[in-house]
Amino acid sequence: MDSDMLEKRFLKITKRFAKLSGIWPDQNKYLKYISWIIIYVISIPSVVVQVARIVHISTVNVIVEQSGIATAIFLLLLKEANYILNATKVKSLFNDLYMDWTMDRPKEEVEIMSTYAQRGSFLATFYLINAYCCSLLFLQVPWTARLLYMIKSQNTSPPMLHVIPGYYFIDDDRDYYYFIQLHMSLSIIMVVVVYVAYDTCYIVFVQHVCGLLAVAGYRFKHAIDDSAFEESEEKIKETCKKIRSSIQGHERAIRYLKKIEDTHVNLLFISLGLIIMSFSITLLKVVTMDYCLDFYKYSSFLIVQLMHLCYVMIQGQFVIDSCNEIYCSIYEASWYNINPKIQA
Repeated sequence: MDSDMLEKRFLKITKRFAKLSGIWPDQNKYLKYISWIIIYVISIPSVVVQVARIVHISTVNVIVEQSGIATAIFLLLLKEANYILNATKVKSLFNDLYMDWTMDRPKEEVEIMSTYAQRGSFLATFYLINAYCCSLLFLQVPWTARLLYMIKSQNTSPPMLHVIPGYYFIDDDRDYYYFIQLHMSLSIIMVVVVYVAYDTCYIVFVQHVCGLLAVAGYRFKHAIDDSAFEESEEKIKETCKKIRSSIQGHERAIRYLKKIEDTHVNLLFISLGLIIMSFSITLLKVVTMDYCLDFYKYSSFLIVQLMHLCYVMIQGQFVIDSCNEIYCSIYEASWYNINPKIQA
């Protein structure tokens, strides 16, 4: 399968959002720079005004309200920086992925790798749907409140709800209300774009290495067939060749896994701490607030944080399961009855 077909079948979402984030390997460098500038110019002030509101008001309620979202946007900056600084490693991961798919393989191995690639594509799609739903709930809050106000025709000022509250170093922000909502709306959009780009790349890499491990296990299991018990020198050489191919496939999978670890390990460690902290703060916010539009906004944020944590954690479990399946595949083969030379 060539790279174009692979991208159309399994990497649609990843490629689209990685290009928007400026982390796609073969993207035009000037477009990359523009994407980086836009993301940081929008996101950094968003974190600053949220921290400024915490400092300016300094109440427990404001700290709880701001900290969860500010942490999520700060993590966005770390995710983007990680792929920018590790651009060479990311490109190497994609190049190896393409190389593995363009190799001549038996039909069974292609089907195994396709199964894991489809799982990666499904997980990426489900992740995107969750991110979209949460972002829409954030974005609609100020406008839904104003629409309800217009329908009821009340003799009061329209509500001044915010997508994300922040302190813009002005005492009265009513004159700048729409500009502030535009900035915070763009911040939410940046969160969706970068999170989907980074996390779906990670998902694709992990599912690919799971496919490589599954292929290695398949080779081990089927390297020893009924004819392998023949004592002819030619058959012994053929069986040894199959087993060597299995070992080489396993070694390639381990090398690819090591590349994934080198690219992601530091950020994953930081991410887990920040996600758990943000999740705990948001949970506290949800359980202490009354039912209103903001309640549904923060509830959706709580759910998407839980999904984010699940996605980060479950990828490691996928790798552990794939490694364990290789041992099972070796044990299922009749290795104990074959020629001692082949056993060695």
